[in-house]
This record gives sequence, C-alpha cells and structure tokens, in this order.
Amino acid sequence: MVGTAMRLTESDARAIVELAALAPSIHNTQPWRWRLDAAGLHLFADPARLLQVADPEGRQLLISCGASLAFARLAARSRGLLADAVLGPFADDETGVPAADQPLATLTVSGRRPASPAEADLVAAMAKRHTDRRPFLAGERGRLTTDDLSALRHAVEAESAWAWFVDDTDSRIETSVLLSRADWHESHDPEYAAELRQWRHEPSAAADGIPSSAVPDVAGERQSEFVLRDFGVDGGNDAAGATGATGAADSGTEAAAPGEGPVERPTVLVVGTDSDRPVDWLIAGGATGRVMLTATARGLAASPLGQVIDLTASRAQLGAVIGATGHAQMMLRLGRPDPALPPLAGTPRRGVDEILQIG
Repeated sequence: MVGTAMRLTESDARAIVELAALAPSIHNTQPWRWRLDAAGLHLFADPARLLQVADPEGRQLLISCGASLAFARLAARSRGLLADAVLGPFADDETGVPAADQPLATLTVSGRRPASPAEADLVAAMAKRHTDRRPFLAGERGRLTTDDLSALRHAVEAESAWAWFVDDTDSRIETSVLLSRADWHESHDPEYAAELRQWRHEPSAAADGIPSSAVPDVAGERQSEFVLRDFGVDGGNDAAGATGATGAADSGTEAAAPGEGPVERPTVLVVGTDSDRPVDWLIAGGATGRVMLTATARGLAASPLGQVIDLTASRAQLGAVIGATGHAQMMLRLGRPDPALPPLAGTPRRGVDEILQIG
C-alpha cells in the first residue's frame, strides 16, 4: 500500500537506528546522529568524531554516514515500511563536513509493503557483517564467481555509484604500488599514528573504535599483493609489504619465497561517483554499505584498502590508473573467508539512546 506520508513511530525509529548503527565507518568512529520528529527520521554528522589527520575534509566521515543511511533504509523495509530518503539540502558550493545541526538526509515513510526476499537477506546480513582483515582462501577455492561479481556491481549501481574491478595485470601492479606508497606515508606520520592510537583499545573498553580482536597480525610470513593497514600504530608496516609490484596479478597460490605462505590476491573493487561533493560522498557510502552487505549475504568477506583513498593525491592517481571518468571514493578487498578460522566477533557499537534524539 502506497499513500501519503506516514508518521514514523518511536518504536520503528529505534529499531531502524539500532540496525543503522551496525554500518561500517572509518576506524569504527560511528560519526552519526539521528533525530525523530514529525517530519521524519533525520541523519546528522557528528563533527566531534572527525579524524583530523586521516580525514581532514570529512569525506570518509560522510561516506560512513551514507553507509548508515543505506542500512536505515533497508531496516525500514524489514519492518514493512516504504522508506524514502531525501539527501541534504546541500548548497551547490558546499564542501567539508556540514554543521552538527544541518541534516544530511531525512527518511520518511510513504506506505507499507512486505520486504522482498533480497531485501530480507541484506538485513539479515547486517548482524553478520564484519570487516574481515584476515587472509582469504587462495587459488580456485577463493576465486569469486561471475555471479558474485555481477551481484557486487549491481549493489553499487543500485545506490547510484559506479563499480570498477581492478582485474588486469597492469592496473593491479600500479594500484598495489600506489597503495604501498600511501601506506608508507601514513605509517611514518607521527600525527597519524597518534590519532589512530586514540581509536585502538582492548575489547569491551569502549563502545566505538577498533578492538585488538579485530586486528590480525600482518607481520611474519603473511604476504599480500595489496598492503594491509597496520593498526599496531607503533611503527611501519614494512613486514606486511605488498608483493603485487613484482608478481603477476592472477589468483594463483605461488609462494612469495621458500618457507613463506602463499601470496594473497584478493578481488579488488573501487567504488566511485561522477562528482566529488558532500552529497556524492553520502552516495558512495550507501554503495559501500550495500556492497559489503551483499558480500556477506553471499558468504564473502570484505575489508577496506583505505590508505590509497585517504590521501588526495593517491586517490586522484588511483582514478587515473583505472581510467575512471569520475572520482574514486572507496577501495575494498573481497574474497572467501577461510572456514577453518573462528567467526569474527562484532566490533562495539554505541547504544540507540546515545545516537537517537526523540523530538
């Protein structure tokens, strides 16, 4: 049934925000707030959670908020609600993070209709979705199917963004080099390390940030074609070095050197937008959130390769490498999780009462 706008109940709003809070965010900062009033459910940025060093312009903060908005829309559908999201309003020349009292988007309800099986699958994936930085299965066992790739592309495009798989040898090598350079710059920046340290903690120590249980050891024998971010914050990431600049870009299982493990060669997906305004950052966040849910629903795992898009210069260079007409906003590594590894524990989340205001 579709009709005029319906008043969203407090019960529905709380249930929607509870699921929206499960969205991925940069360093698990959860930089969002919600407010319910007669006009709808409004999403706001939380500028106090801006990463001044890693994200000075607030692009990734808004990407995080966009992911939460996508989760909220799907959460509304899980309750049989037809939810419409209106972005902004944003000024044409607006840049940076909007003020704390400026809504990023408003969610309204226009009717009721049961969720489709596909929507229900994505909602069910919310509680199971975790950023998985552990090794994926190698070789044929880990290769994504054509159906997997098609579903991931469709998830991105459903949010009005574009998807680009970095799959040819030259692009993978060049992307690996860009990522390694960006990682070196960040890991050797004392201010970056200090900021990252603020968001690292032991399990149960906080309702946000990155618990040590979510950070695998990237040193030792682990070798990856694409360098992994070192959350240890006590030094560089040299031990995890990227081998892609010197190796072929297939999905083989060749050893990096005698006595070392196989080189990890994940599927790499770039999410982008045609423009590069705050509204586009929200759109990219919705695409990132939806593609990660789609991956989870299909039994896949994902984690960001964020270093290359943290820095303005390397983000622009990434766009040139893949020949994109537009702006790269996020890069993800995707693969099949190793069934021999234990399930990942969920990262902490702020409670609904902390992030939702009624009235």
